Amino acid sequence: MFLIRTAFWLTLVILILPTNEQDQQKLIGTASATVRDLQSFCVRNPDVCEKSASLIDSFTEKAKFGAKMVGDFVKDAANGDAAGTTVAAPAASRSLLFSGRANTQDTLTSGDLQPAWQGQTTDSGI
Repeated sequence: MFLIRTAFWLTLVILILPTNEQDQQKLIGTASATVRDLQSFCVRNPDVCEKSASLIDSFTEKAKFGAKMVGDFVKDAANGDAAGTTVAAPAASRSLLFSGRANTQDTLTSGDLQPAWQGQTTDSGI
């Protein structure tokens, strides 16, 4: 499978390569024009660049928060497993998941534990 993928990508690269000097100059000219255009994008569209920067900052903060939650969970799990106790979710995720309720164990009533439907039992005499 590796050889098939390698052959595929190598074929694509060969197809993209220019065949003569004129095509090569055209390719270089197009690439440099694209780079110049990208360099001046924020000058022409400052509002788009501001919104993009804001979104990137927001995404970065969310990623950091998520990584911290996962790190706390893993650390708590490692500490809980070493002590032989049950592992609880970190405080940050517990407040997010359970809306501040610290104790969520044993909240079902006996009525909740009964099945809602048990089917009909008929004695057909077979």
